[in-house]
Amino acid sequence: MDHIVPLINSVMKNAPELDILVVDGQSTDGTFGIIERLSKKYRAVNIVSQPENVNYGDAIKQGFRYALDREYDPVLTMDGDGAHDPEYINDFLKLSSEYGLISGSRYVDGVRVEGWRFRKLLISKLANMYISYVLVKPIWDFTTGYRCYQRRFLQELDLSALHPQAYILQIELIYLAYRHRYRVKEIPTIFRGTLDAPSKISGQSWWKTFGYVLKFRAPFLEIMRHLAYIKKEYERFVAEYEELANPPELKNKGKFDVKEKYSVSVGLMAYNEEKIITRCIKAIQKQTLESGEITEIIVVSSGSTDSTDSLVVDAAARDTRIRLITQPSRKGKASAINEFLAAARSDILILESADTIAGPDTVECLIKPFKDKKIGMTGAHPVPVNDRESFAGFCVHTMWELHHRLAMEHPKCGEMIAFRNIISRMPTYTAVDEASLEAIIAESGLGLAYAPKAIVHNKGPETIGDFIKQRRRIASGHRHLLATVGHEVSTKRPGNILSHIIKIIDWTPKGIVFMTALILIEMYARFMGWLDFYLRDRNPFIWDISFSTKKME
Repeated sequence: MDHIVPLINSVMKNAPELDILVVDGQSTDGTFGIIERLSKKYRAVNIVSQPENVNYGDAIKQGFRYALDREYDPVLTMDGDGAHDPEYINDFLKLSSEYGLISGSRYVDGVRVEGWRFRKLLISKLANMYISYVLVKPIWDFTTGYRCYQRRFLQELDLSALHPQAYILQIELIYLAYRHRYRVKEIPTIFRGTLDAPSKISGQSWWKTFGYVLKFRAPFLEIMRHLAYIKKEYERFVAEYEELANPPELKNKGKFDVKEKYSVSVGLMAYNEEKIITRCIKAIQKQTLESGEITEIIVVSSGSTDSTDSLVVDAAARDTRIRLITQPSRKGKASAINEFLAAARSDILILESADTIAGPDTVECLIKPFKDKKIGMTGAHPVPVNDRESFAGFCVHTMWELHHRLAMEHPKCGEMIAFRNIISRMPTYTAVDEASLEAIIAESGLGLAYAPKAIVHNKGPETIGDFIKQRRRIASGHRHLLATVGHEVSTKRPGNILSHIIKIIDWTPKGIVFMTALILIEMYARFMGWLDFYLRDRNPFIWDISFSTKKME
């Protein structure tokens, strides 16, 4: 009773446009009567009473139902004992259109708790650490009640199925926000407790909460990977997970026009490509198109130390469509792609590695499927130029042939892709850029298409060491993508590959030996990628260059 009236007055002062609902849990100190009188004086103040023998979590659910019935958006929750300062309300409201759940955290960027005994603070902090490690979510404070929810997130929930106990419910809501692919944000707030304030959860319920949390646990290997960050780069884990689990909003909310002819921006990602960049650009300049027009050729050069940049500048002097964006140092291909995504202005974006050569009608084949409004992304057909007779060449050709056959059944993108200009940004910490973009397109509800006649020539590794390094990086990257956003590429499933291996194998002694060796190498690379991801904390989003792939004849 001593806290509720000053709290309401402070809320009305900080956010006068808000309506206030007090859910009273059978108070015996006259709180209900005081608020009832306030509600008659102020239209914004409302009160409802909880039934007997219900929990704090039930009060939150009752408040949610009240808000949904009256179409409130967003919905804020806070404790009525003065522990949560209303001065942060406007911070919540500023972010409410971007995030499905915003949490006022006591523990992000330090500890912000006043008035608690050390033992209580220690238990709370350790409990939240335990929850973080079990759920594998980049959240510092799972049990705070100071939050802001988007209406559309609450509408997706079965409120009656939510747990009635206070802390379990708060944990469950964060778990559900991530599961429903809503963006989650923590903002630092000060919690003002008192030494004699009763806990919302009994000692017995603490142990029940610890056990119940296991219902929301991540897979065991994910937990082990998360624990590895304790001794390493925990801050990178938080940034990496937040970026992948909380993708940015789509451009124009994912809306686009279906046209007879599209404008096209081509992005060439380059690093020390002086031996091939001129040929790569000329191949794009000579494209034959009927379904669109190339209006931009943007080269993103990431930390190149050779003559790549000067060659692009020379080409730009002869063709005004060509533009160079330089990054002082290599930050990973995904970082370079984000530079392209921010700069490109056309209807369709094409992404190509600058160490490949497109066929004369590749761009036309890539953009033609976009006449179907259901298609959001297309992939080209990579054809390596390696010598087939060497074992390394056999491995490269076989892997891309399998890629082609699988893509004919289940579209999969690689080396050169086209997509509608709706992606504002991609995750920086991914080692499999095409697959990550594929995941974003799939998440938007659009489909993928494979363009088998869109030929792009590439150069695979010439040594088995480089081949294994490349396959190992891809295996780790695919693990990362599956763990963070739940997207699995078709080539990750062995059952999809085996039937095609049987079809293409050369049943000669040399062919059998080569194929057997390739299978063993791929198994080894996938196993090492598994180790790299789960146990060694290696996410090679900035990878070592295989220089043998740069020598295309």
